[in-house]
Amino acid sequence: MAPLPGGTPRKPGRPRLSLDAVPFEETYPDEPSAPPVRDLLARDPERNQSARRYWLRHPLQGTVNRAFHELLRFTPCEVTSGIGAALSPFAYWRFRDRKFARRIARNLKTLAPDLCDTETHHEASVKAWWRNIGQTIAEFSSVNRFWPEGRITIEGMENLDAARASGGPLIFVSMHLATWEAIFAAVQLGLAPPNIGPFQPEPNRFTNRIVYNSRKRRNQYLFPPGQRSAYRLHRLLTGGGAASMTIFIDEVRDNQIHLPLFGRKPPDKGNAVVAVKLANASGGTLVPLYLTREKGARFRLHILPPVPKQPASDTPYPLPDTILKFNAIFEPLVLGNIRQWYMLGELRLPNNKNL
Repeated sequence: MAPLPGGTPRKPGRPRLSLDAVPFEETYPDEPSAPPVRDLLARDPERNQSARRYWLRHPLQGTVNRAFHELLRFTPCEVTSGIGAALSPFAYWRFRDRKFARRIARNLKTLAPDLCDTETHHEASVKAWWRNIGQTIAEFSSVNRFWPEGRITIEGMENLDAARASGGPLIFVSMHLATWEAIFAAVQLGLAPPNIGPFQPEPNRFTNRIVYNSRKRRNQYLFPPGQRSAYRLHRLLTGGGAASMTIFIDEVRDNQIHLPLFGRKPPDKGNAVVAVKLANASGGTLVPLYLTREKGARFRLHILPPVPKQPASDTPYPLPDTILKFNAIFEPLVLGNIRQWYMLGELRLPNNKNL
C-alpha cells in the first residue's frame, strides 16, 4: 500500500483524487425550490411569507448587494473599508431592537466586563463591534486583493514551517475574527495552496452567487454541507494529494455556537470534531491560526504552533483532549479580540436563553 504523508496507508486500488477532477460547480450550494407565485396572495402566513421572501425580498436584496459588491470590487481597499465603517451606525440603529442585537450587547457585558464597566464604555464596545462588522461585509468585495497588495502581515511563519515538517496535509483551524474570508484567500493565494474546506451558505441565494464567484476567481474549492461534500473533503485529504484545508470551528449548529466553550460542555460533533477526525484519517497536522484587524484594511494573520500529536499512536489526536486544546487556544484569543468576533451575535450563553 502506498502510504500517505504521516504514515496513514492509502487503500489499495483507490485512485488518487485531485481537484482537477472535481467540477467547481460542486462548491455551489443547492438553491431552495421556488414556491408557487400564487402564494404571494395566500392567506396562510407561512406560505405567504415564504413566497414573499423568495420572489420579492431576496431578489431585491440580491440586486442591491450585487451592485454594491461590483462597485466595491474595483474600489481601493481602504475606501471600501471606510465605506463599511461609515455605514455601520445605520445598521446598528436599524437592528437595535432585534433579539440578536440585544444578545450582542448582553454577551459583551458578560464576556468582557472590563470593556463594559460603565454604560459609556459598554456603548463604545457595542459600536466598535458593529463598526468591524460593517467593514467586514464591505471588504468581502476586495478580499481577493488583500494578499497581492501586502495587506496581511504574517506572524509565526516558523510555526507553519514546523507544521510542514511534521508531515501530512495541513489542516488550519480558526475562528471568525476580523474579515475572516481573508484567511481563506491568504492560504489559497500564498501560504498553502491549493486550499479546500467547508462553509455554511447564506440564506439568500443571490448572496451565495456573489460568494461563489469571488471564490471561483481565486480557484478555491470550499464545499457546502452535505454527504457529497464530506466525501470530497475526505478523499482530497486522505488520497495523497497536496491540498491543505481551512475550517472554522466556531460555526453555527443547532442554533448555537459550541466553541469557545465559556464554561460549557465540549461538543461531540461539528466542525471541530470533523477537523480532528480528518487529521487522524489523513495523517495531517492541525494548525491553529486567526486574523486580527490592525487598522482599516490592514490585518495580521497569526499562525500558532501546531497542535502536538501523540507520538507512535494510531490516533495522533485524541478527540476529547484535542477539543479541549482547541478551546484553551481560542477562548482567550476570542475574549482578547471580542469586538472583532462575528459570532458574538449567535452565541447563546446560559444567562441569555431568552435572547
